[in-house]
Amino acid sequence: MSKKNQNKWNLVLLAIVLLFVTSPIVWADSESKKRVTTQEIKESAENFLMSHLDWDPESMDIEVSYNGKDLILPTGKMTLDFGTLNNSRRVGRIPLTAQVKVDDKFFKRLRMNAKVAIFQDVVRTINSVQRRNIIGKSDVAVDRVRTERLLKDIPTQLDKVIGQEATRNLQTGQIIKFRDFKKVPLVERGSRVIILATKGPMKITTPGAVREAGFKNSIVQVVNLETKKTIYAEVLSANTVEVKF
Repeated sequence: MSKKNQNKWNLVLLAIVLLFVTSPIVWADSESKKRVTTQEIKESAENFLMSHLDWDPESMDIEVSYNGKDLILPTGKMTLDFGTLNNSRRVGRIPLTAQVKVDDKFFKRLRMNAKVAIFQDVVRTINSVQRRNIIGKSDVAVDRVRTERLLKDIPTQLDKVIGQEATRNLQTGQIIKFRDFKKVPLVERGSRVIILATKGPMKITTPGAVREAGFKNSIVQVVNLETKKTIYAEVLSANTVEVKF
């Protein structure tokens, strides 16, 4: 064999030896690493918000955006420690930071943003209602809306709206706010009522006249038309007030 061929075979043998020597090292190095995907990071952020925001989890819609890459970490127990929220009733855009730790040792800090929306019950008009008209059962319905800002000062139940007087014109499809209506007194000044006096099982009735407007369960001045005396009684209905002894 020529010297040239001998050198060629020596190089080939050296390459083979190096391959077998270095391969286990590369393999061992890859086995000592752990990959955390961006999807796993987003899911961790979503779970954090689910458990720390003071909303029903079923009423929340959370979308986390993270522009980083997958994490390659050394083997060990990995944790993501998210920063505390200064308002547990937040909605809309929420910035988040998280410390990546492996076996309780700091590895990296992550930054991401979340968009939190909630589903909220509102009372919406299904017919237009003119100012000073009474809102009826056929005028309103409960609707569930998705919102990224908390809707404040709105009723969420029909019984808070039905029977109340509109303070302005309400268009069809409008979400009603508390300022859009006011209570309607059950009794007006001068209304004739029955005064019901109760003491244990004994009940006495007498005619009376209300001296001021009053709502249900409110206390109003009433004149006893038989004795001409003024008393205080609780409004039970549009034609009955009660005095208890």
